[in-house]
Amino acid sequence: MIDDPAEALDILLEELRRQKAAGVRRVSISDDSLAALKALTGTPAPAAPASAPVAAARPAPVAQAASAVRPAAPAPAAVRPATPVAPKPAVVVSAPPIPDAPIFTLPAGTKAERMQALHQLVAACAETKKHLTAPHVPLLGHGALDAKVVFVGEAPSLEEMEAGKAFAGASGELLQKILTAAAIKPADIYLVPVMVWRPEPPTQYGKRPPNARELAFNLPYLRAQIDVVAPRVVVALGSQAFEALHGRTPTITQARGQWFDLAGVPLMATYHPNYLLHNPSASAKRAVWEDFLLVMEKLGLPISEKQRGYFATN
Repeated sequence: MIDDPAEALDILLEELRRQKAAGVRRVSISDDSLAALKALTGTPAPAAPASAPVAAARPAPVAQAASAVRPAAPAPAAVRPATPVAPKPAVVVSAPPIPDAPIFTLPAGTKAERMQALHQLVAACAETKKHLTAPHVPLLGHGALDAKVVFVGEAPSLEEMEAGKAFAGASGELLQKILTAAAIKPADIYLVPVMVWRPEPPTQYGKRPPNARELAFNLPYLRAQIDVVAPRVVVALGSQAFEALHGRTPTITQARGQWFDLAGVPLMATYHPNYLLHNPSASAKRAVWEDFLLVMEKLGLPISEKQRGYFATN
């Protein structure tokens, strides 16, 4: 019997270490043994019921406590000190760097012919192919080639890649509601994602936002579509689109509601519909609507008093 509690605990901890080194990850312990461990550490045991006989308070032998720590699975036949095994270094597979942005010139022709040439060029892009998984294809924009407004959105989501079009799903439905309220007709709209592929891998919270290198590589494809459509206004929906077209500064919160110049085309920045889906407050909706009122004014669309009052908080 070992009467020194400190020595008893040392023996018990050593036994636990030995079992851990032998691969045991779970042990079982009885109520009596747990009481013995509490006695060794000086932790008072719970009071016994009044009708039960009270045994003399005395530290239990360490043999009882140590033997109570049994592996849930059978222990190895031979008990030997485990040989330390050095952990294997983690294998970090880094993605190959994104090359410089492509340089190209679309051939002369009609808008449809030039856009078709762009589709063929992107489909043949070796770098783009690296980021696609069958049956996905490069995701360019869709809409009217004579559109008055080009709306630039975020990098494609998995839902958009599978649908083969930008603004598929809830964000697209909300954008359509805003466009209907603004009386901007489908014939005046071209919708395009900021990239032609989906950034991989996604984060634990969902899709991964593109990095600056990815945005820079895809920018010529985005700018080419804007050049072909030749809209009167470009609207950057969200920070990804605004960063690609203008830069990181100012932030989307600082930039929204202001006009910027995009090679002679007025550029308006506002929040992406996804922002409103996650923050459906009246103030957020009003902020986006005020930006759309500016777009309507730039397009020369009539604005009623009812439209001006949408989502007003006062």
